[in-house]
Amino acid sequence: MNIALKSIVFATLLIVVGVPGSMRATAQESKPKLILDADTANEIDDMYAIVRMLNQDQYEVLALSSAQWIHYLAESDSVGASQKINEELVELLNRSALPTPLGAREPMGKPWGGQQPKDSPAAQFIIKAARDASPQRKLVVVCLGASTNLASAIAMEPSIAKNIDAYILGFQYDRSTGVWNKSEFNIRRDLNAADYLLNCNDLKLHIMPTSVAKQLTFSRDATFEKHRKLGQLGAYLTAKWKARFANSGTWVMWDLALVQALLLPELATSEQVTTPPENVERKVWMYRTINAPAMRDNYWKIAMALGSD
Repeated sequence: MNIALKSIVFATLLIVVGVPGSMRATAQESKPKLILDADTANEIDDMYAIVRMLNQDQYEVLALSSAQWIHYLAESDSVGASQKINEELVELLNRSALPTPLGAREPMGKPWGGQQPKDSPAAQFIIKAARDASPQRKLVVVCLGASTNLASAIAMEPSIAKNIDAYILGFQYDRSTGVWNKSEFNIRRDLNAADYLLNCNDLKLHIMPTSVAKQLTFSRDATFEKHRKLGQLGAYLTAKWKARFANSGTWVMWDLALVQALLLPELATSEQVTTPPENVERKVWMYRTINAPAMRDNYWKIAMALGSD
């Protein structure tokens, strides 16, 4: 058999038999590992970020954990409400085997401050996954809400900080003056945790400020029209929008902006900035621009493909 014929036969065998399991496992292991932490019941944009993150092949998603969002209008068990939606979403997305560890019920520390961690299955999951990572192959942790679970995990085991690449949504930032504003929803839900992460020298930290994320908006009517082609998932997302924000003709997809910036770095720019003066002085990464129309188009390209499965 000549070389050309051998090549054809081998290629045919690959098509018929498929890639060996060991090769598939190696490919999966080569992907960066990621944990998505979400206060899903707080608003509706978390759900779109989850849909996007669970439909990509750049990262191996290890878990979808729930985060608290305590404030005076919150549900009595905010983390439990987020947990429920997380569990429903993984079923709708055919990812029922994905772990959904429960997060802490309360913010880190005390109402007047402090760094006392709040233990939870979510924090323990982060610790275990970070132990298996390294400074060369970091665990990516994406916090769509308050960073209670991540900060608590590091506070309980500080040695894991060097193994984590953290992405959080929060703060507002004025580039012209370099002034930070911590009076922002996610940060106010756990200021102690946010300060802990800012002060953690070993942690690589990327921040999507709401002053940038606000550019990514979805129209309610156009979104509902697309949902009609997504079967049960589309009906679920439409029902959640109507239940929470029926009178909102548009919605800022805050959390989706962070996820898209991570998955599509060509659609965002970032720069290193100095932490606020009340925190440990160090450099962190701050997103400065996003291409909101391209992020929106990409989301719907991915989402609409789910309706054809």
